[in-house]
Amino acid sequence: MISSMSIGSNDRLIALLVLLLIPTVLGWGKEGHYVVCKITQEYLSEDALFAVKQLLPDSAHGDLAALCSWPDEIRFHYHWSSALHYADTPDFLCNYQYCRDCHDSYGRKHRCVTGAIHNYTMQLKLAYAEGSSKFNCECKHLLIIYS
Repeated sequence: MISSMSIGSNDRLIALLVLLLIPTVLGWGKEGHYVVCKITQEYLSEDALFAVKQLLPDSAHGDLAALCSWPDEIRFHYHWSSALHYADTPDFLCNYQYCRDCHDSYGRKHRCVTGAIHNYTMQLKLAYAEGSSKFNCECKHLLIIYS
């Protein structure tokens, strides 16, 4: 067993620096989400881009990327939404399998980003089929959460 006395000061400094970097290493951060949304927006067709811009709030100034970090910001206020922000594949596996990988930390199935996208897509299809006035509101919500 290694006691804390036998660890050198350089080793402690390195360990501290590694611990400080973990939040940065493990997450996309605001900049990562912004870049991915900027790239995605460039690949939208003209019709899709027009539809997206119609759904964006005025504060976004027609830029989807302006809202892309919102899920990161709200998941700490709405803890239930945290698992809906990602899909977690097992270490060293290079494929995603919905049945295996879409669950939260408690093992509850369908609690990941792909499960949430499926859920909202089904809700939107139903609202659209019924001619619901909630359709436009739900589209905005879905666009912001999963962009």
